[in-house]
Amino acid sequence: MPPLKQARRRAFALALLAGFAAAPTAMAETPPGLVDTVVLDATDSPQGDVQLVADTQYADTPYVAYLNDAAPLVDAPQAEAPQPVPMDDPAPAATVDADAIAAPVVTSCNCCTTPCCTKAKKAAATAAMKSAYAGVFYANNFSYLNDPCYDGPSFIGDNLKGLLGGKLDIGGEARMRYHNENNHRGLGLTGVDDSFFLTRYRMFANLRVNQYFRVYGEYLYADSGGETFNNRPIEENRGEIQNLFLDTKLTESLNLRLGRQELLFGDQRLISPLDWANTRRSFQGVRGTYTGDAWTVDGFFVNPLNRNFANESKIDDANEDVDFYGVYASNSGTALGTMDLYYLGLDNQALDFDYHTLGSRVVGSTDAGVLYAIEGGVQFGSNSPGFGDHSAGFFTGGLGRQLSICTACGEWKPTVWFWYDWASGGDDFPAARGDDSFDHLFPLAHKYLGLMDLFARRNINDVNFQFITPILGDKVKLMLWYHHFFLDQATTPYGVTEAPFNSVAAAGDKELGQEIDMVVTCAINPRTNVQIGYSHFRAGDYYDTTAGVPTNADADFFWTQFQWRF
Repeated sequence: MPPLKQARRRAFALALLAGFAAAPTAMAETPPGLVDTVVLDATDSPQGDVQLVADTQYADTPYVAYLNDAAPLVDAPQAEAPQPVPMDDPAPAATVDADAIAAPVVTSCNCCTTPCCTKAKKAAATAAMKSAYAGVFYANNFSYLNDPCYDGPSFIGDNLKGLLGGKLDIGGEARMRYHNENNHRGLGLTGVDDSFFLTRYRMFANLRVNQYFRVYGEYLYADSGGETFNNRPIEENRGEIQNLFLDTKLTESLNLRLGRQELLFGDQRLISPLDWANTRRSFQGVRGTYTGDAWTVDGFFVNPLNRNFANESKIDDANEDVDFYGVYASNSGTALGTMDLYYLGLDNQALDFDYHTLGSRVVGSTDAGVLYAIEGGVQFGSNSPGFGDHSAGFFTGGLGRQLSICTACGEWKPTVWFWYDWASGGDDFPAARGDDSFDHLFPLAHKYLGLMDLFARRNINDVNFQFITPILGDKVKLMLWYHHFFLDQATTPYGVTEAPFNSVAAAGDKELGQEIDMVVTCAINPRTNVQIGYSHFRAGDYYDTTAGVPTNADADFFWTQFQWRF
């Protein structure tokens, strides 16, 4: 066995032993009950996964949140952090802790019919209900079911929460989506048409063994049907252990997680479970979280699961040829808003490259109501043989504002954003995954670079504008998003898998084209929604002037999706 793999396995074993070494103390003492923290932005949307190791208050019940670190650092508290509206993934996770729903709340009065329940408390309980399901299900928070001030609706599956005396939650999701793809079936602008259906089912069980240990498991089944051509690897996985891990509380501020787990950090530009994909993304390894007074620091060492055609009908194993590791720190209390700092390492032994990314993210708003979001980083290391040393970078900047316009029908409050995205390209041709272009790691590219998924965050410029508005009441929203794409270097665009689009000839022109995306989202209730989307891509001069491209025709994408959680 290579020394590197031996060392990794030894480190993993020592981490496991460290977790169980805390067991005797854990069994000897029982700390107070724990509940999760939900952080909302200015529009009452749940923000990323937050962990607080400090006494706080939920309704009239004090609690400490610690164990369910959906992505403690990924999206640490973002009460002031504006976000673009994601069309493919529920809002980033609200944190759930290991002892949420430990026991029903006991109250001396009927709060829903007496003055002890204020309007604010009822509103907080309703907001907690709406955000109960997170971007990663291990961060789900059903503590509102124990809140005496909650007097909202009940849903199918509520009776599966808080079983075994408040220790066990069971639930899941069913999702169906229809695609009609014109000129872009496959990766990039291919000239191929296809239409098909995607179905996905998820089931989870969250067992809080005691105040120190939690076991979480999640099963996923994803399939496609009706297509003419071969499916993409992200569309089929007929039975998968998506999550299966043990959480151990080592100290009041330190938590250790071992096993198979999804990762979600920040705005998901570099690390995401990729919810748009039918299969979702997952990893296997170890993760530790330290929560201090101001900063939350997350460290991890994982291997991605093998998601390919060969594994579609069996349980995926971890790809030990690819090591992914890093440290992610977040502080939501700075003068600028939420600030993240991170180091991410990727070592691909199969393609023989290793990359190191240093980056930061700031999101917030001014007193004048201007929304802003900035993220960027540098990337260095060694490219695959023949491509030399690696030197790359990326940047995203956005400015937005929620408008208030008086109309004959009342106040109209649309939100507008202006964005610029850049990721460097190398000057080598033919190109390869291990060349000098920026590597976007494990992102949710679909969320930011066009819903048609034509381009990766790699050798790209994207000037884009976003408009979001409620229509037909608060339950229906319209999003319009315009993109203008052009290359950074005159080589080739890359697909979302980071494979070069063209290996025949370098770009004759950098102009890739323009895309307009339209999505209507209808929330039937907080557990069920329907989406309808249409996108059009107008091909630019690159496709007219470059040899080897499959087509220079425009492309269209129509889709509709139904999602139900229970």
